[in-house]
Amino acid sequence: MEKLPDRKRAEHASLTRVAACLINERLVTSSVTDHSIILSYPLVNDTVCIDLPQPLRFQEAVHASELSGRIAYKQVDVSNGAQLMRIYGAWAKLSHDKIKTVCRELENSVENLERVYLRNWTPTFESPIIDWEQAIIEGHGMHPWHKCRYPMVDDFTTAQIYFVTLPRADMTVVGNYDKYISQLAPIDGTDERDIVFPVHEYQLPNVKEVFPTAKVLSQFITGRPQSSVRTISVANADFCIKVPLAIKITSIVRTIRPWAITIGHRLEPVLQVLEKSAEQFGGSLTVIREYAAAASSSEHLGCIIRQSTESIAAITGDKIIVCAAVTEHIHSIWEDETTESKLDRLRQFCSHLFRAVLPSVMLHGFALQAHMQNLLIRIDPVSREIRGFLVRDLGSFRVHGETFLKTTSLEVDTSWILTREESLESVYRYIHSVIHGNVAAMVRALKLGMPGWRVARRELERIIPAGDDLTYRIWLDNPVCASRAHMSMQLFGVEGKCRTTTIPNRFYHCQQQM
Repeated sequence: MEKLPDRKRAEHASLTRVAACLINERLVTSSVTDHSIILSYPLVNDTVCIDLPQPLRFQEAVHASELSGRIAYKQVDVSNGAQLMRIYGAWAKLSHDKIKTVCRELENSVENLERVYLRNWTPTFESPIIDWEQAIIEGHGMHPWHKCRYPMVDDFTTAQIYFVTLPRADMTVVGNYDKYISQLAPIDGTDERDIVFPVHEYQLPNVKEVFPTAKVLSQFITGRPQSSVRTISVANADFCIKVPLAIKITSIVRTIRPWAITIGHRLEPVLQVLEKSAEQFGGSLTVIREYAAAASSSEHLGCIIRQSTESIAAITGDKIIVCAAVTEHIHSIWEDETTESKLDRLRQFCSHLFRAVLPSVMLHGFALQAHMQNLLIRIDPVSREIRGFLVRDLGSFRVHGETFLKTTSLEVDTSWILTREESLESVYRYIHSVIHGNVAAMVRALKLGMPGWRVARRELERIIPAGDDLTYRIWLDNPVCASRAHMSMQLFGVEGKCRTTTIPNRFYHCQQQM
């Protein structure tokens, strides 16, 4: 039976991401010409041929969007990512169970992406903030599991939230948690010795299994999931809730460690330092606060009370949009028609971005996880000029504790190993990979190529203090930068830190290709 167009499109999106990761992570041998890439594997006679519509700019690494041509194995078309993964699994002699698992999740990603395509909805500039959160179609342009929600296939436009109670004495609570929970729903008759947790409808069976004595209350509410799915916007509230969800979203099961539940609230003195750092460089950074939280002993149950984006917009008067949606629907915001106007838009974006997220690194050795889903842009609703940025999700920062303590006299809880960097250079390399990805997404959205990267480099040069050799060496003078190895982490696991590969550093190469 002939596949529907949206199904073919979703399968191709998966296929090109898998192919790009195999190449970039050096999991296969790649032989590149102006017209094709031949993928092979040691001691295997078979090859996969990828037709190129145009020559690659960098042969060392490709973007999935560059692989729009035919992909064939033994002269037969390869139509989806799972099919290519099975070919690679046979080449590399990976276990049948491992390949079965990753292919099942690739197929889940395709099914969810097809549903998004079928929805066929585009936001307008005036659309509510939550509509923009739900307007992300493609998501991460290089992640093979970009729409994986395993085992669910759903639109994720609404979510029912239930409530359970457990003894308060067994929980860790920070902030005025009860005050916010009482605003979610009229919950009567609960014992003050108990604590109330909101639970996502898909998570309720897991909570019952882990906490068999939990009492499920009769009340429930309906909310709207944000782009992360597990953060829920609720009507008529100046806060949203983030709750664990044992669904594999992209490549991670989205339960939440007890440490991560409470760390955002406990970081308040640190967040003030980060915002003041941006001010010192002429930037505007707002870190979205986590007002309160309650953690259980299990990563399956907990709740973070987070300041809502809507409440911030009501105060500032800004239009606030998650950046991952900005790059997918850029023409709904700006109708730039000339190359010069697009370059000026990129210049604004980079100037504000760098002055918001880089000062805390250069001054204190502290980096927020400011990727495009955690980063929100503030736009003047009339002129549509960029005013600054907001950052959310405080559980995945990177810090060189010794530097931060020396410059601020503050200690940071780095109990989770991923947050702790042993050298200042590691923090610089981390944030470099983040901003490189952010700028790359914006350059592609505006279709600016290397001229766009030259604009970005000039803006980066402007904020680096004179004589700062470390910053220049890592951000501007290094031919490569780190990038997450999504495929390798799924196939071979993670020990401690995330697996990475290297890709060309466009901040460097834009000067070499004049």
